[in-house]
Amino acid sequence: MSIYLITGAAQGLGRSLSLALAKENNQLILLDKDLKALNYLYDEISNSNELMAEPALYPMDLLGANIDHYQTLTATLGTEYGRLDGVFLNAATLPAFTPIEHFDYTQWYEVLHTNLNANFHLIQQTLPLLKQADKSLMVAVLDQNIEEHPAYYGAYGVAKAGLEQLMKTTATENPGTAVRFYNAKLEAFQSNTRSRQFPSENPATLPTSDAIARQLLNVVLEGLTSESIEKL
Repeated sequence: MSIYLITGAAQGLGRSLSLALAKENNQLILLDKDLKALNYLYDEISNSNELMAEPALYPMDLLGANIDHYQTLTATLGTEYGRLDGVFLNAATLPAFTPIEHFDYTQWYEVLHTNLNANFHLIQQTLPLLKQADKSLMVAVLDQNIEEHPAYYGAYGVAKAGLEQLMKTTATENPGTAVRFYNAKLEAFQSNTRSRQFPSENPATLPTSDAIARQLLNVVLEGLTSESIEKL
């Protein structure tokens, strides 16, 4: 049984990843700020007729978290499990499209903190646990759209670009370890966030989050290749 930490686990891609990994009877630590949605996901996994390990819920708001919260997370995981076999850095916030000239500075700081600074802390704190496994992985969920159409993505686009570089730096600093690092620049897919940003778009023209999750897991767990998912 492998042990995986998934951030932003309660909805969208995080939920799809959680369900897919749960069906393979992995031990999951599901991190999200939305406790109600986490409980729904917990019930869905626990009440399934399929053999699934009981997931652990870890309610945590990345915007309000400080170093003590991250250190507590690491200590808890270390005590309970002793290692991590994988971390999926999926949690993110995407505000309304806004040109830089008019971007609210408070919101700018908040988006950068949630989408970049929080991932720095998560990488730093979980890396020792990943190194305790015989073979492990760390996956950063990125976004193809910010490269193809960067205008108006604001702090979200800047943070995703920063996370991409942060992963490259971390991978370069850890050669020859058991940890495999991946930058997953995913295409657009069906989600509440996507519908909010593009209300006139027909969701049926996009792949589902379940399909994207399966594609991602096929690459990082099964060894398949994809142009959009880079092993560092």
